[in-house]
Amino acid sequence: MKLFYLIIMIFLGNRIFSQEINWKETKNWRLYDIQDKRAFNYPIDSLSNFKSTPLNSDNMLPFLSNVSLIPIERTPLWMGFYVTTCQTKEDKIKKIEISIYGGFFYDEEEKKYYQLPLDIRKNWLNYLSDCNAKLQSSR
Repeated sequence: MKLFYLIIMIFLGNRIFSQEINWKETKNWRLYDIQDKRAFNYPIDSLSNFKSTPLNSDNMLPFLSNVSLIPIERTPLWMGFYVTTCQTKEDKIKKIEISIYGGFFYDEEEKKYYQLPLDIRKNWLNYLSDCNAKLQSSR
């Protein structure tokens, strides 16, 4: 029974004390040329082995200015994704998977999903698709 309470305390502690990312303060976004469904399992330090391209902060940050956390009970379904990284205000590198179709992304470290407002999703997806196409054409 003590183990049960310990597990509950650890779980709640992580939820209560984990800080939300201020996505507007991220920088150095990179898109990686990874077309592998196993990419969720790739460690962040292995991404340097893949070709990548920077994503322009002037384009990225306006998209990220009003993201909202998706509740766990509404976890979205994946139908393809881009592998990206970004740097936080604290200079920590985070691996982020971005849905190709859904207007949401996944913070792998925090295990949280975020969504963009409906009115900007199409532009967000078009921007990422264009960047990915340029990356693919430079193979």
